[in-house]
Amino acid sequence: MKQHLFSSAWIVITLLLFAACGASQADLAKLRFQKATSLLEKGDTLNALASLDSITKLFPTAKGEIKQANDISLRIYHSELLKAKENIIVATTTIRRLLPEFKAEKGEFEKYITYIPNRQVFDKSWSRSFIQVYLNEKGDLTLASNYYGEQWIDHTFITLSTESTSVNSDPVALDNFNCHHSEFGGSKWEKVSYRGKQAELVIATIAANYEHKLKATFKGKSSYIMWLEDYDKKSIQFAWELAQALKLKRKSELSIATLEHKIKARS
Repeated sequence: MKQHLFSSAWIVITLLLFAACGASQADLAKLRFQKATSLLEKGDTLNALASLDSITKLFPTAKGEIKQANDISLRIYHSELLKAKENIIVATTTIRRLLPEFKAEKGEFEKYITYIPNRQVFDKSWSRSFIQVYLNEKGDLTLASNYYGEQWIDHTFITLSTESTSVNSDPVALDNFNCHHSEFGGSKWEKVSYRGKQAELVIATIAANYEHKLKATFKGKSSYIMWLEDYDKKSIQFAWELAQALKLKRKSELSIATLEHKIKARS
């Protein structure tokens, strides 16, 4: 890091000295080109491209250096385009493999399709306590804790414990719309939904440890402890994998459109 800062500072100082001595735009452009090359060697593609782009803006008469910078930028964009297309192929293969494991639903007023693991749909799970995960077609995940029992526990969050660690969901207030209470034939049913980074951390922990014993503790006015069923752990692992594939496909599609525009503008 120190070496990188020293190198950048040296280039800036040299540019200032060259400018003070009346150096040509070509000379100054070469120094900026050296900076871009150094950044590329360190794997900093984003800043390298910014440095290459600045050559055209700052040194419009340095025609040779502008062409050289443009050629390298094009090679970078083509490489990123190829990688994005490869990512789409990988993501699409994963999506096709996993989608049969889910039931697709879309309400009248919902914008996106929701994918629910086949083993966790309502008609198979309404009378049990379990940890549930579902996602939409963008790859946005939702974690849900479902409690079914004789007494209210009024739980607002869960703790998931593995053999070596534990992680909590964010708490959800009892009066929040993501906290539901119902009664079925005298039995109590509570469902709390969680979203965001902490919820994804819990899901990722389950996905990474689905072959091991996992304990969930529902916490609120009182507590309830349960061990996750193997088919629930596998369903959550599938949901996590599908979400990552959907996000990768979406991100790559957006990247392709941007990269193709940049390549066309430079060609």
